[in-house]
Amino acid sequence: MATFAPVSERPAVLGGTPIRSGKHWPRWPQWDDSERAALIAVLDDGGWWTGSGKVAQQFATDFAHYHSARAGLPFTNGTHTIEAALAACDIGEGDEVLVPAFTFVATATAVIAVNAIPVLVDIEPDSLNIDVDAAATAITDRTRAIIAVHVAGAACDLDRLVELCAQRELHLIEDCAHAHGTFWRGRGAGSFGSFGSFSMQRSKLITAGEGGVLVGDDDALFARVWSYWNCGRVEGEHWYHHASYGSNLRMTEWQGAVLGAQLARFPEQNRIRNERATALNDAIARIPGLRPQARDPRMDTQGNYCWVMHYDSTEFADLPLHAFEAALAAEGIPLDVSYPALHRVAMFHDNAFEPRWRVPRRDYAAVSCPRAEHAASSTVWMEHRVLLANVDDVLDVARACGRIQAHAAEIPQ
Repeated sequence: MATFAPVSERPAVLGGTPIRSGKHWPRWPQWDDSERAALIAVLDDGGWWTGSGKVAQQFATDFAHYHSARAGLPFTNGTHTIEAALAACDIGEGDEVLVPAFTFVATATAVIAVNAIPVLVDIEPDSLNIDVDAAATAITDRTRAIIAVHVAGAACDLDRLVELCAQRELHLIEDCAHAHGTFWRGRGAGSFGSFGSFSMQRSKLITAGEGGVLVGDDDALFARVWSYWNCGRVEGEHWYHHASYGSNLRMTEWQGAVLGAQLARFPEQNRIRNERATALNDAIARIPGLRPQARDPRMDTQGNYCWVMHYDSTEFADLPLHAFEAALAAEGIPLDVSYPALHRVAMFHDNAFEPRWRVPRRDYAAVSCPRAEHAASSTVWMEHRVLLANVDDVLDVARACGRIQAHAAEIPQ
């Protein structure tokens, strides 16, 4: 259990000594001689690109198997993975794709990239994931797919989403940018839908600075996505036979080399993060006005891209969220930033889609997703490297929150 600093100890924002003074969090990204040796091996091999190498593809295959999927492709990034998945599912102009209103903008812009229409759906208030009931209500005769985002690695209700998509003959595309190492009832996130999309950008749980992986089991869909990924080529055909439109979305061998080493150490990192997150969840739940992101009991492990908690200012003398976050940062707690609700992002609010969309097709400024808006203004996000520290260090987060609460009325707003 966490122990909190005495009330007499003033928070750092009021001149006290920061609770993390003289202490350091683990760095991110993490690397060692494994990455160095893998990079040198690629250098000496001379292949350097995916077309003549095997390193990136081997990583993608290994990663897919780790996440319970049969096949994987190594991509440039986790935005192109979603775009390619939609294209492989033959989703295009005039089609609608349901997207949660609380996610990174790329989840929706990938839909725009294939000239389809993102339909924003509100979220569950506790998990922050797409509300399956709201999604069911939003389905029309033009709906072709649902993109389910596992926010901060907390799995969506995959049982209900799989059932809903099967009943309505929709593609389920899992946006797993946060969900490396998330398992639901014994299966890896990303293996439940037509495709699972993962990002390997610098902040992610496995990283090569940039990169992505698309996983799945359907051979026909994977043949289509391989073609889109590789300039419209067809496996087994002449190199300059381009059967359909495609792009060049291939990962380099350099990235694959780094990611192979990252994957080797990931299971232990995932175990540590889950253990630390559980301890921090228990400690934070004891502080009035704070509660951790909901964790569905059907989820075996959570990827924990960030550690997230809900904040109720009424239990902190009405201290605004931004002031609470500033006080936490002053204590040495590394914070991330919450997403805004998508319909409040300028691109959507102002229908600024040219040249992709020359005629606005949906009035996003009129969209109402109150739970997404509330989440954007009431959740606190912390960098996942916090969870790689020892348990006592991790509980400094709870101690800092307790100290801030004790003096909240004195903190400038």
